[in-house]
Amino acid sequence: MQALIGSIQVVVGVFSMFFAITSAYIAGLFFFLNRAPLSLRLLAFLLLSIGLVFLGGSALIQQRVQEELFAAWAKLPAPAIAVEALRNPLPVGLPGGVSMQDAGVVVGWVTALCVYLALAYLTFFYRWQPRSAARGAEVTAYG
Repeated sequence: MQALIGSIQVVVGVFSMFFAITSAYIAGLFFFLNRAPLSLRLLAFLLLSIGLVFLGGSALIQQRVQEELFAAWAKLPAPAIAVEALRNPLPVGLPGGVSMQDAGVVVGWVTALCVYLALAYLTFFYRWQPRSAARGAEVTAYG
C-alpha cells in the first residue's frame, strides 16, 4: 500500500511540474518570446521539449511501476482492497470495460500531446498582435 501511495505522489509531482513548466512557457510566450528572433524561440522550445521528454520518461516509469504493483497486489491471497477497487475508485463503469486508471492514463497522455502541439503552434506559427494594437482594440471595443 505504501508503494502505491508513493507512486501516486510521484504522479502528482510529475503533473505539478508539467503544469509549472507549461505555465512558465506560456508566460514567456506572452511577455517576450512572441517577438523574439527565431533562434531564441527555437532554443526555448528545445529546452521545453527536453524538460517534457524527461517528465514523460518519469511518467512512463511510474505507469510501469503502478502496473506491476497492481499485478503483485492481485496475487495476494487475501488483499484488504480488491485491485478493481483501486483501478476504479468510483462506482462508474466506462465503455468497453476500460478501468478509470487506464482512462486517466490515456487522458493524461492526450492532454500532454495537445498542450505540446499548441505550444509549438503558438511559438512558431501564431501571429501575435503588438500589445499597443491589442490595447487600442480593447479601448475601441469597450469604449
